[in-house]
Amino acid sequence: MFNQSSEAMNTFDITDVGHIERIVVGSITPGEMPTEQDNQAKMARINRCLSDFPKGRIIGVERSFSVVRVGEHQVVLEAVVYHIGFKKVPLWLEEEKRRKPNYQIDPEKVDKFVSQY
Repeated sequence: MFNQSSEAMNTFDITDVGHIERIVVGSITPGEMPTEQDNQAKMARINRCLSDFPKGRIIGVERSFSVVRVGEHQVVLEAVVYHIGFKKVPLWLEEEKRRKPNYQIDPEKVDKFVSQY
């Protein structure tokens, strides 16, 4: 430990990865176009993954695009997927997922409710 250079101490071994967070920025689905605020929120999440404790590292990037014809126009849809590896799941990430409500819709109950009115 004391005789090692700082480069050896700051290495990241892929076998140490215990959690991978996948964040998609952009879209290749014409019906699900993200707003600028959505993209900014995802970039802020990526920055938090790379700067907060425990710091994650980008271990993979997917880039995809598709050309869609809408009427007479061609639209290019792009998405970049970042795979960020952590040694362990960040506490703030677990808390975020717990705070998110888990709403499940039961189609039978919806039909029953709608048929009443």
